[in-house]
Amino acid sequence: MIVCMRYPRGVLLVLALGILIALSPGHAFASNGAGDATPSSSELVESPAEFDGDVISFTGEAIGEMMTRGDMAWLHLNDDAYRDRNVEEGAPLGGYNSGMAVWVPVELTETIATFGDHAHEGDIVRVTGTFNAACPEHGGDMDIHASSLEVVTPGHRVEDPVHPRKLVWAVALSILALGAFLADRLRAHAEDTQGM
Repeated sequence: MIVCMRYPRGVLLVLALGILIALSPGHAFASNGAGDATPSSSELVESPAEFDGDVISFTGEAIGEMMTRGDMAWLHLNDDAYRDRNVEEGAPLGGYNSGMAVWVPVELTETIATFGDHAHEGDIVRVTGTFNAACPEHGGDMDIHASSLEVVTPGHRVEDPVHPRKLVWAVALSILALGAFLADRLRAHAEDTQGM
């Protein structure tokens, strides 16, 4: 009650509304300190018009391979739940793969050493460039035309050891399958010999 007497309800209401607006989905993206937005791929896909034509920064794992087209190249950067650590390294299952296509000058890509695949965790890369909700240069696809690229964390080989528990299950299920197969063959053989 003291707060209400000290600050009129109108002031508290304005403050509360200001906080709600600041925390609304339209303002949910962060800033990198240089004024550039740093939205996730989910935010870009869900609200493309909000970022269309803006200079943004985007961080993700370089996956697959670079596709060179003259002095430019396509990269795919994943920013999903497995960006920093994959399941083999202990990350919990966290949804699906998501990321953004990036159109970048080839000379900027020379610092990328590792692309993510089944045996590697790719370099974590930060790009800054113009986001296109429907790029007229690339058939209306959603992409980022990068003007800078920085490797934030180098990639590495993924170790996927065979866990003893999985090995026990594999052997047990193989024996069970072999037993079921042999039982079926014996039953079929018995039916054939009775029919003669």
